[in-house]
Amino acid sequence: MKSSLFSAFLLTSISSFTNGFGVPCALNLNKVKTNSISAMYMSESESESESGRPDFEFSFEIPKKGIADVGTAEVKLPPILENSEIVIVRYDLPFGLNAAPDEASGQVVVQQDGKGGGEKVGDILRQTTYWRGKEPGLFDVSKNANNFDLVVQALVTNDLAVADEIVLVFERPL
Repeated sequence: MKSSLFSAFLLTSISSFTNGFGVPCALNLNKVKTNSISAMYMSESESESESGRPDFEFSFEIPKKGIADVGTAEVKLPPILENSEIVIVRYDLPFGLNAAPDEASGQVVVQQDGKGGGEKVGDILRQTTYWRGKEPGLFDVSKNANNFDLVVQALVTNDLAVADEIVLVFERPL
């Protein structure tokens, strides 16, 4: 089993071993430039999570590679924390991320603030874009947090061969 420090280093270093991370996303609500926070958004929903809180609902455009338009992802995500918000971060590839498994929460948690006001220490990585060949998807990090190697594998599918950007979804405690 890897130590948290090694895992955080590994995740931060992955971009130097691949062509880079690349995945889709830009909120429909507030399209922003890459290398910045896309948005913080939570809407009231008819369905509620086990905690009794409404699910987070958001959407974003899948990143384009060249002129190929992939479409829009519509996401409904139950909250993990009692009081939190969703933060969507979009980065150009390659990028760095300092996150590691947290034994106390059982989630992948940010260990160091990201650049440009993106992720913050304590944010939980909930989802990331990933690629199966040339088909994009949204990988549920929270459901796979107990297998950090699988999380890393999903992150590294974001390669410059398929996209120029990656989208990361974090749950930030309030």
